[in-house]
Amino acid sequence: MYRCIVIDDESLARERIVSFVNAHPGWIVVASCGEYSQAQAMLIHHKPDLCFMDINLVGGSGVELVKSLNQVLTCHWVFSTAHYEFAIKAFELNVADYLLKPFEDSRLVETLMKVEKLKAGESGSRKSILAVKSVGTVEFINVQDIIWVKGAANYVELHCKHKMLLHRETLTNLAYLLDPSKFLRVHRSSIVNIDHIQSLSSELGRFSLLHLTNGDEVKIGQGHKGALFESLGIDNPEEKGALPSQYENQTLSDVLS
Repeated sequence: MYRCIVIDDESLARERIVSFVNAHPGWIVVASCGEYSQAQAMLIHHKPDLCFMDINLVGGSGVELVKSLNQVLTCHWVFSTAHYEFAIKAFELNVADYLLKPFEDSRLVETLMKVEKLKAGESGSRKSILAVKSVGTVEFINVQDIIWVKGAANYVELHCKHKMLLHRETLTNLAYLLDPSKFLRVHRSSIVNIDHIQSLSSELGRFSLLHLTNGDEVKIGQGHKGALFESLGIDNPEEKGALPSQYENQTLSDVLS
């Protein structure tokens, strides 16, 4: 099932797309709104496969929102707007489609089919072996041996059990090659293999660090906590206030029990 979010400040336009997508086989709308900050929170939490994005939002610009999240989410963006003049800027952001209002239902069908093909291509491109180029050599590593990844501009640090390899690739592009059920974005500059999470610890009543099987510690970004806890199958105690003292410095197995 593909997951979609609809962002539009016009309620009728928003409801139309929501209704259409929910009626299309294999798709579900997980959230919708028309306000900038609420949209940002929804997108970071749900990490959808597709987002229909209006240009003019309450409190900000859809273009700027996509620009700010492009390095954080592996989402396909579709602008839905009455403003044709933003088309060039939109495609510079590598959007999947640009729907100019008013548009027919047939354009929505075309868009969903296009994204389905893109998602199928991504699944086929997932890597089990990664070729890491070093000076004069190419080293092949099993992606399951990667414990976590740190992004640094156009390079990533691949942290494995006994070594760290520098690989020329952006964190966002690498995320497309990794299994999203195993490798989770936990910070704007970090991806973690959830099979190598050993424990979580808190600071000032908030979960803030992941402790990994190789001894490394990785910060948890506030906007990524919801998806992290969901993937680990645990409730987020922070949603109900400060973290209870019994959670402090617990192992993952303790938290899950």
